[in-house]
Amino acid sequence: MPLGETAALTTAVFWALTGVFFTEASRRIGALRVNMLRLPLALAPLSLGLVVTGTSLHSLTPGRSLLLAASALVGLVVGDLALFRALTSLGPRLSSLLMALAPLFATLTGFILLGERLGARAWVGMLVTLAGVVWVVGEFRGGERGSLRLWPGAALAVVAAACQGVGLVLAKLGMAGEVSPLAATWVRMVAATATIWGAAAIAGRTSGLGLRTALRAAWRPVVGGTFFGPFAGVWLSLVAARLTEVGVAATIMSTTPLWMIPLVMTTEGYRPSARAVLGTVVTVAGVALLFYR
Repeated sequence: MPLGETAALTTAVFWALTGVFFTEASRRIGALRVNMLRLPLALAPLSLGLVVTGTSLHSLTPGRSLLLAASALVGLVVGDLALFRALTSLGPRLSSLLMALAPLFATLTGFILLGERLGARAWVGMLVTLAGVVWVVGEFRGGERGSLRLWPGAALAVVAAACQGVGLVLAKLGMAGEVSPLAATWVRMVAATATIWGAAAIAGRTSGLGLRTALRAAWRPVVGGTFFGPFAGVWLSLVAARLTEVGVAATIMSTTPLWMIPLVMTTEGYRPSARAVLGTVVTVAGVALLFYR
């Protein structure tokens, strides 16, 4: 089984789990506190992983470190901030729908910066996969549109999709086939943490947050979301990007909304419609094409 594609699929599942955990954490302590906690908490297992695996940082030249830091700024800071704002103004369903554009941005940027060219079967697999995701996520729910600010939220969601795609390409460029995905993830997390906390300190947003109290109140969902998201999920996304074309990896990772279906069935008693089931079948067929192209 192709390792890069398998890593991308596992990433999609992990990010679905992250959504469940962080949603619960945000309900308890607020989205701002969750956002401030998740990246620095991920540094602990990443640093431990470097020590346990004996991963060397010697291949991290200044140029590669700069590219990895840039990928963190684009993908983990600007992209995540745009996505969080989009979720607030547009809602999770429509935000996820527009985030399906991320593989297209990744494919275009990968072609420009990495010279990656996809074959006909890969293009077919990508289109089928994205069609299935869009079909599921695009299911209209009555009464939803009227209460949402569509255009500002849509613009933010497109920015988030672009940042996710471009950030993945910059990370692959920074790894240069020599830096391990674990070391690259560690550098990205350090850069993202420093940027977010530095910006928050300048803006005066760090005082009065009560992060220790908040962590005690919601440590299970916060730690669970951190493990499956900024730690394991981001790490595996770089494994996928290194071992396969970034457009293919991003497409498979965009199936996250479909993996949310069985999770919300379990946690919230959701029952999928016939449209959701059909869209899932189509997506699985597209992913199969990407696995065995």
